[in-house]
Parts: sequence; structure tokens; C-alpha cells
Amino acid sequence: MSVGGAGIPRLQELSYIETAATAVARGKSFEQIRLAMVNQAEEVARKNDRDGSFDTGKWVALRSDYRCYVHNTVDVLKELMRLGWVERHTLPSSPQSAFAHAHVVFETTHEGREWTELVSSDVRAGYNALVGALLNAHPQFDGFLRLVGARPESQANHLTIPLLRWEGAVHSEVEDYLRSFITHMVNAVQQGQLGWTAKPEVLENAVRGYVTAAVNRATTRIARHAEQRRLQEAQHLKGAVVERGSSRVVKPPPPLTHKRIAALCEEAAVRLAFTSAGCPMDYISHELLRRWSRFMGLANFSYYAPGTSALRLWATGSVVGSGAGAVFQRSVGPAVRKVVLAALPRICQAETDRSGGGTGYCAVWRIRAATCWEQRVSDEEFDAALISAYRGDFPDLPFRVHLDEASSARTPGSARPLYLDTSSGIPRVIHVMRLYGNSREGVAVL
Repeated sequence: MSVGGAGIPRLQELSYIETAATAVARGKSFEQIRLAMVNQAEEVARKNDRDGSFDTGKWVALRSDYRCYVHNTVDVLKELMRLGWVERHTLPSSPQSAFAHAHVVFETTHEGREWTELVSSDVRAGYNALVGALLNAHPQFDGFLRLVGARPESQANHLTIPLLRWEGAVHSEVEDYLRSFITHMVNAVQQGQLGWTAKPEVLENAVRGYVTAAVNRATTRIARHAEQRRLQEAQHLKGAVVERGSSRVVKPPPPLTHKRIAALCEEAAVRLAFTSAGCPMDYISHELLRRWSRFMGLANFSYYAPGTSALRLWATGSVVGSGAGAVFQRSVGPAVRKVVLAALPRICQAETDRSGGGTGYCAVWRIRAATCWEQRVSDEEFDAALISAYRGDFPDLPFRVHLDEASSARTPGSARPLYLDTSSGIPRVIHVMRLYGNSREGVAVL
């Protein structure tokens, strides 16, 4: 498998780079690196398990199958070669050929050894150095940070991509929704303040062309799968002897539900927005970059900030330069948290007015989205500020925070609940919050 190109590697976690680089530096073979990658993925899944769904057996099976996590291992090794931290070497072309490379050992370069030593002694400095190297290696990463406002040459401090929910009462057919989605985007672009612009005809051609092509491909796959199943069932009824492997059950393609159509429109809108802003990239690359930049405290994103439905991305820090000379600044710390807390009464009141609720309780994920978007901070800083206020670390606040596990509405998949550590080691999963203000008569609801 080649190691050329400058595309964004398909790595969900930047920690995979540290895992693989350390394994290479220790003289581990390809199979041992693969196992290290599985172990790291397992550790991430274990840390993120808050509902008891973690399955140890799944990870035992992944470790025992030499074909599992081969793509991830190849991708991270290719990236280390691209960064100049591992000497170039042939890699497996597919999971099935991984066994032939199981005992291959790779060689760390001088720069690679320096980085693994740095990240082992100072994690923050190591990952800052990693970001500097990634900026040099991937123009799209540089462009992403520039568009969301995290680079000196940024023209705006956010990038907004209008989206539209599928409303059953309005959109009975795909064409109805597609037409409404395009109109919604055109109107939003004409109003400005998105961080990008496009002519109406360009917008319509891009969105309609992408969605139509994707729907056609999906329809063909669904029809092909149905025909394959029909032939298999016919052969089975006849008792015919079939060729080895031809009776293998193929996973059916996902159906073209309303949710899937809306997702395709989002993919098209994201591609259009980044291309129009001067940094073309596919949807998966954008997903990875927003994940990396959030992990590094440089940018955040939300689908649920107040206003019209949209995906909003914004800077929560900045990086000047690249490579070893990159300098970072992040919106973190007590001063930032005080500003976050000062905005809470107004934001909670606005959310209460919007929802028409009379209890005063607000969904934490909604308040987080509104506050982080307004104050241009990360989810982690919001959570840290809220928990500090709840525990009384800011005694001068004119209100108290009440947190509760109760929930009247489901937390969206792209927004996580608030987790409150306890002495038992089992975190409380917080869904709603309420502010109480101090008064001479006692406690009054804000």
C-alpha cells in the first residue's frame, strides 16, 4: 500500500498516533502494533462508557482476529511515514494480506524518536508538537482551522452551515424536502454572516447533484441486494448446489429513510461550504478535523445553538505558525469560566422563554450549546465552569446551581450529557439544570 498523498488520515483519535509511534519506537511488529491500536480503542470506549454497555467480549474478538483494525493500523503507520517519524516501508494492501506482514518491524527516524520522548515526558507539549506537524503535512487541516477562526489569517471566527429538519407535515417526498433544503440554504447565504458564500445556481447544482447521485447509488445497491437474496432463496428452495461463498449473507445496505436523506443533504452542504470558502474537503475529513480540533482545544461545533437549524463551527483557541515553531493560545481557565457563568442567567431565561416551561429546569445540552456558541468556548470549559459553580468554587456568584439526573427529553446523539464524578466512582449523569438566586427572603428562582 502506498504512503503518498496529503489527505486527512482516517483516524478517529489523535491518540492512535501516540500509540503507534510508541510501539514502533519499542521495536514492535505490525501485528503487535495492531494489538496496541485495539487496546487503545478499547480504552477509549471504556472511558466513554456511561451506561454499562461496554462489551469486553467484543474487544477480545477484535484482538484475536488478525484482520480487524488493519485499516486503522495501516492508516496510522502511513501518517507516521508522511510526518517523517517512521521510515517508509511497504504496508498491507488489505486486511486479508495482513498475515504476510505480521512480523514486519518498522524503524523510527530521529525526529520520530524525539517526538515519542517528548510526548512521554510532557503530553501537552507532545500533542502541540503533533498539531504543528499535522499543519505542515495537511493543508486541509490548516484550512479548516483558518475557516473556523483559529489562525492569524482567519477572516471570521466561525463557519456556519444551514441545515433543515425533515418535517413530515410539509415534506411528503424526497423532492419536497430537497427543494425546501435548497431554498433554506439560498436564503441563509443571501443574509450573510455564514463565513462563506455561493451563488444560488451553484448552490442548487451542488446540493441537488450530490444528493441525486447518492440516492441513485443507494437505490441500485438496495435493488442489487434484493435480487441477490431472491436468487439465493430460489436456489435454496430447489435444493441446488451453489458455489462456495456465493451463499454468504451480505449485510443489506441502509434504507433511504427521511433521516438518511437529511444526512445526504448535510454532506452536500458541508462539502459546498468548505469548497466555497476555499478549502475543499469531503464530509468524513471534515468530521475528523472537527473531532481533532475539539480534542486539542482549538475549535468546537454544535447543531443546537440558538437560531435557525445549522451546523456551527467556531474557534476556541488559536495557533500561530506551524511545525516546531507553532504557538498556541486557548480560551481556558478561571477567567473564562467566570465569563461563562456570568452569561448563564440570561441564557437560561432565554431557554425557559423559548420552551415555555414553567419549572425553570433547562436541558444542560441546550444551555451548553447556547453558551459555548455565544462565548466561543469549548464544551469542556462549560462543563468545568458549571461543576465548579455547583460545588461552590465561585462563592461570589449571585446564584446557585442545581443539577439533576431527571430528563424530560432525549439528549441528541451528537451532544453528550454532563457527567458529575462522585466518591463512589460511579458518575452521576446530569440532564437538567436550574439556577437559584439569593434574596433576603431566602432562595428565589431566577
